[in-house]
Amino acid sequence: MNRYASISSRALVHAVLILGAVVMVGPLVWMVLTSLKTPADAEAFFDTPRRLGAVLQSLLPDPLTWDNYRDVFAERPMHLYYLNSAIYTVFRMLPGLFFCSLAGFVFAKLKFPGRDWIFGAIIVTMMIPFQIKMLTLYEMMVDFGWVDTYWAVVVVGLMEPFGIFLFRQTILSIPDDLLEAARIDGAGTVRVYFSVILPLIRPALAAYSIFLFMWAWSDFLWPLIVLNTEALKPIEVGILSFSDINNPEYVKMMAASTVAVAPIILFFLVMQRQFIRGVTMTGLKG
Repeated sequence: MNRYASISSRALVHAVLILGAVVMVGPLVWMVLTSLKTPADAEAFFDTPRRLGAVLQSLLPDPLTWDNYRDVFAERPMHLYYLNSAIYTVFRMLPGLFFCSLAGFVFAKLKFPGRDWIFGAIIVTMMIPFQIKMLTLYEMMVDFGWVDTYWAVVVVGLMEPFGIFLFRQTILSIPDDLLEAARIDGAGTVRVYFSVILPLIRPALAAYSIFLFMWAWSDFLWPLIVLNTEALKPIEVGILSFSDINNPEYVKMMAASTVAVAPIILFFLVMQRQFIRGVTMTGLKG
């Protein structure tokens, strides 16, 4: 009886996982397949009878065409959008890893008055939607003269409360004896951070780098607000031009979206082992 119950429970778990995978991956597959269709073939999908066999058959491009990708790069400066997205991502990801890990080290291992209160205030900001902070941030960009510049996009994303929380929880699991041994050998706080802390939290750095890459590369709302010049727009804002309400170009939108999301998928595939290791080793110690 226990054996059959165990098999049934495992089958149920696998069924739920498969269903979840279909729900998560399904839209991505539909996007890629639609990008390989002609406009007429893509519109015919919505007129297909809602039977499973007919729907699955209509998902496949017939005929298969790569013209949408060629047209996307011919009609818009996609190479420039790509370059801008790469600049924003690199200059948000690398300093973000440094500042958040440094702040996590300070809140985890250094003692000073009001430390826990300050950390608590930072955590509270995680619950504030970005749309509420957006107006204040925009006014700051106007005062600094950074509207329609690279700085407006880069600086806002340098310090994320989630990153500080993640690294603090990771660094809390490092024994204090290691830090004391380094100090006995003459290492100061800065050297302890670079020589002891950073090597031990490399999995967490890899995991957070994926989050930063995803957030920076796919950022849409903030660049849309602070950037007006076409030459400064990232790819997520650039592909908006294909979504004209009066004349939407669905197949080109899908092709541009596939091109836009490809770097995120590739980066995750390269970093997935470090990501899983970093997430599993990140403790929830108070």
